[in-house]
Amino acid sequence: MTVEQYLGHLADRHPGWHRLLDPGRVDGATTAHRLRAWTNEFDPDSGGRGDSHRRAHRDPLVRWTGARQLLRLAVPEARSGRGTQARSGGAAQALVLDALGGDGLLARASALRPDQVPDGLRLLTGDISGPMVAAALAHGLPAVRQAADRMLLADRTVDAVLLAYGTHHIPPAARPAAVAEAVRVLRPGGRVVLHDFEPHSPTADFFRTVVDPRAAIRHDYRHFSRIDLLDLFAPHPVAVRLVDVYDPITVRAATPDGAKAAVVAHFAATFGLADHLDDLGADAGWELLADAFDHTAHLAQLCGPLAAPARPFVRPAAGGWIAEVPRVALVAVAERRGG
Repeated sequence: MTVEQYLGHLADRHPGWHRLLDPGRVDGATTAHRLRAWTNEFDPDSGGRGDSHRRAHRDPLVRWTGARQLLRLAVPEARSGRGTQARSGGAAQALVLDALGGDGLLARASALRPDQVPDGLRLLTGDISGPMVAAALAHGLPAVRQAADRMLLADRTVDAVLLAYGTHHIPPAARPAAVAEAVRVLRPGGRVVLHDFEPHSPTADFFRTVVDPRAAIRHDYRHFSRIDLLDLFAPHPVAVRLVDVYDPITVRAATPDGAKAAVVAHFAATFGLADHLDDLGADAGWELLADAFDHTAHLAQLCGPLAAPARPFVRPAAGGWIAEVPRVALVAVAERRGG
């Protein structure tokens, strides 16, 4: 789409979200032709890994255990009827920007589990990748192509901002601006929820020792420490707390061995590891994940107790089996003060 076609599409299909865009910011981004220059690893597989990543997440519930906790941290009072914008029926709405939302994975998962999300939740998917945003629009979702550090929303327009599942991809020099932008678009009392994996956690170590040297595309990113998160929010009018969230990958199949093979295939497609994991085979691939995601030491080092399994495992589920790979995320919850 041209920018004009996109704005017409949003105004027609999702007028409430269209009204929240800042015309000056939209004009500024398009006049500078910045959108055409935005390329990243989630573009098509000819130059990125976007196609394989989208195939790996055809089931949008693979990260749902952790994602639903992030939504509850973002809008904890929406279920009780507290909201800043009323629906036509009078019930409260909670407007949430999923700023690194890709092809709308979280919005699609929420639609499949409406009983597990806050009442009145409405998600806008944002992403820097044009193909990802195009895929979200093709799913019928409201979506906006924008950089996390140069958002196109107007000031004080949403009740929460999620910076999750890829926050470490934001260049360190752009992180202060991304946090400032998230706070800027928040209404008073709203929350920024910033999710990542601590340096030297099993997940970060997997990226560093397996994905970065063996994937077709490098994965050499700096993860957020607890001090990093506190420092990033320190200049802003927010109250911050840090929490640890159990955030596993869960993949379903008909048999235990099928579930193990399916989760190995998921990691292969998500991180561009198909050549490496195909060479290993499903059994050895499962053993690699079982060793890499052993959280025994990491759980013992957390500031407080967290009910989480220490190692990957397979469990029965309705109609089949689920392979579950543990991950523990570090999450900052920053609530904007009034005024």
